[in-house]
Amino acid sequence: MTLTADTASASAQEDRVVFDDSRVSSAGIRSTARRGLFWVIIAVLVIVFATVTLVLTGSTQDTNRLSATNPHTNGAEALVNVLRADGVAVSTPNTLAAAAQAASRNPGTTTLVVYDQNSILSTSQYRSLVSAAAQVILIEPNTAALDAFAPGVDHAGALASTTRSAHCAYPPAEAAQRVSGLAVGYRISPGTAGAVGCFGTGGVFALVRVATTNQAVTVLGATATFTNEYIRQNGNAAFALRMFGAKTHLVWYLPTLADSTVPQDGVIPNPPWVLWAIVLAGIVLVAAGVWRGRRFGPVVIERMPVFVRASETLEGRSRLYQRSSARTHALDALRIGALGRLSSTCGLPARAGVDEVIGAVARLTGRSYPDLRALLVDALPATDAHLLRLSDDLARLEADVSAAVR
Repeated sequence: MTLTADTASASAQEDRVVFDDSRVSSAGIRSTARRGLFWVIIAVLVIVFATVTLVLTGSTQDTNRLSATNPHTNGAEALVNVLRADGVAVSTPNTLAAAAQAASRNPGTTTLVVYDQNSILSTSQYRSLVSAAAQVILIEPNTAALDAFAPGVDHAGALASTTRSAHCAYPPAEAAQRVSGLAVGYRISPGTAGAVGCFGTGGVFALVRVATTNQAVTVLGATATFTNEYIRQNGNAAFALRMFGAKTHLVWYLPTLADSTVPQDGVIPNPPWVLWAIVLAGIVLVAAGVWRGRRFGPVVIERMPVFVRASETLEGRSRLYQRSSARTHALDALRIGALGRLSSTCGLPARAGVDEVIGAVARLTGRSYPDLRALLVDALPATDAHLLRLSDDLARLEADVSAAVR
């Protein structure tokens, strides 16, 4: 399918393409923005580095449950501070060896508190602490701790009630009368000598005290009672101050992974340098992406010809129509151009409809209305040759109308 140059010139007007000089100035603005982009990227990298470091390392403030330096609701800082104000020497070792050493300095006047939330210590490690202090308080102890310190005490599950009465002869519990907070219960096996249960009913207690000649062991399941959140409720403060402050020295020990003899849950702790290696690798990756992905220099602007002939555009479109066999589309373009020129030649207004144009052409040329409508509207080209015939018929029709008007 090929359109002749005469048909192209007869079916389109020349188009003018004008370029705006503002595009040149906008290119300068973009170039300046790219030069400043380097410092923006540096600032973003610094912010990302600080954020990643903060997220991975966490806040410097202690958030461990029942920690002596934790000021949050789940911490025990309030209780420890009051004990220190009352003259109790409180130490907070971070390792098993340090806890044993601190408790053995003054064993007759020391209370050793152990809260192994993640069950890090083994039975043998607990047994190494048995003779360290005259009084031992085990907070929510696991089976390993009970086997080492209180073999006649067993777990009995969580207690349903959040407020409990003492119902025992243990002085700190009698002074408090009632305590509140969630708790874990323990059961005393029959025949366990020197065992007393407090804050419970039906043989399940939130506190069990086992006293021997050389040592008193307190199994405490009422952990929420002396946290910062509940310490002021009911008799919680009186109970905690009398129990933890019974001796002049207090060792508050929370085991960490440093004391673990086997990896917890099969996970081996990473050395400290791994974190910084990951952060450095991330920075290098981002820098490499910026380096290799940046645009080398501004885009070159090249002026194009100001005038483009419509015939060139039409020939290009014709080749596209030919390539896709869009005969109807091509014929419609020719018909639209022909109808516009016929309307102008017949002296019709710009808003004249197709039927008005066909009627005017029929009166001027003497052709029948159905034939003209088939040529200008209805006929569909079946082949390239048929399209060329219709194109030639349109050209002849325009020539006949021009001759009739003259």
